[in-house]
Amino acid sequence: MIKLFPMDNSKKLAIVTFFANLYFYIHVGTLYQQTRGLNLLQVSSIWSIIVGTIFLAEVPTGILADKIGRKWSVVTALFLQTIGEFMYFFAKDYFSFVIIAIVAGIGYAFLSGASEALVYDSLPEKNREQKMKKSMGLVGGAYQLAFFVAPIVGGLIVSQLILAKYLAAILLTACSVMVAFLISLTLKEPDGSYKHSEENPFTIFREGIGEIKTNTRLKWLIAITVLTSTFSGSLLNLYQPYFANLAVPTFWIGMSLSLGGLLAFFFQRYAYLIEKKFGKSGFILLSIWPGVMYLLLAVISLPAVIVPVFILAYVSMQARGPLMSSYQNEQIKSKNRATVLSLMNMSGMLYVALMGLVFGRISDYSIPIAFASIGMLIVAFSIILRTDKIVVTELS
Repeated sequence: MIKLFPMDNSKKLAIVTFFANLYFYIHVGTLYQQTRGLNLLQVSSIWSIIVGTIFLAEVPTGILADKIGRKWSVVTALFLQTIGEFMYFFAKDYFSFVIIAIVAGIGYAFLSGASEALVYDSLPEKNREQKMKKSMGLVGGAYQLAFFVAPIVGGLIVSQLILAKYLAAILLTACSVMVAFLISLTLKEPDGSYKHSEENPFTIFREGIGEIKTNTRLKWLIAITVLTSTFSGSLLNLYQPYFANLAVPTFWIGMSLSLGGLLAFFFQRYAYLIEKKFGKSGFILLSIWPGVMYLLLAVISLPAVIVPVFILAYVSMQARGPLMSSYQNEQIKSKNRATVLSLMNMSGMLYVALMGLVFGRISDYSIPIAFASIGMLIVAFSIILRTDKIVVTELS
């Protein structure tokens, strides 16, 4: 711990990010909740509750964050995360998981913008923007490393799909998050006042809708962003019981997720090559790809085949992100960008949260049918909305 003190905030936050994201049970979280009596609809509803809490907590936590500053906003978020993980260990019914989701939502709201502001304001003013890219790259790399390591270690811990093994992975996760919380106490509050980046969600919707009322092309771009969502959360929730039912070896439930995350990291870095190779057809290929993978997951039952299919499916969930972000920023007027992007993000979160409940309900009857439903939805909207035309002209 003593060696941590000479580090700057960027390096400390990278270490904090690593330990805070070592979710050793990420590949069996749904299976654990099922042992506690939850059905797949209830499991899917947890994210919806988190989203709802973020909406309601964004403004009040922002007001409080203005008073306590950047450091203590991060510390508070990690404290709530630590409490939530230990509560998760002891949770025994749906109501307990609902409370944990509310705690998580409040934590997300506290963290919103605070970590980036902490890093940015801690940097010297000279070449700050360039240094910010390097610092956030370090933090992002720490997250990717944690996501790669956690399922592998978790797969070794959860060698059998039994409650005792789940609890061991959850306890180790809680301890890791607690380490992140303790390290966060060594962060230093930068000089200067802090203004939290919160904005009333209803204000964002009102102002955003005002911006798009007369702009047909902007409506189309938002429709693409929202309606071709990949539902990666549903994939993570449902693949676990699906693999267990197909008798996929326990270790590969975790390893497949780890490999998917690793390949997704590299694929995102070079996604632009697809656009360069296929031109305007590149984006529609990336949009349809997740839908096709969902359809394959729905019909394949051989463990030796479904593991690589899942890995490719997970990669497909992340593949178009960099291109989508680039298109959004290029095609939205700078004076409207913040409001419109906020509207897109919030609309996407709401859509995924609500449709996740639908797919959760379907999966209680049949996980393959749920996968097929998601796949057909993605493919249909990708074709109907003509995603191949997204880069033809710029928004006026």
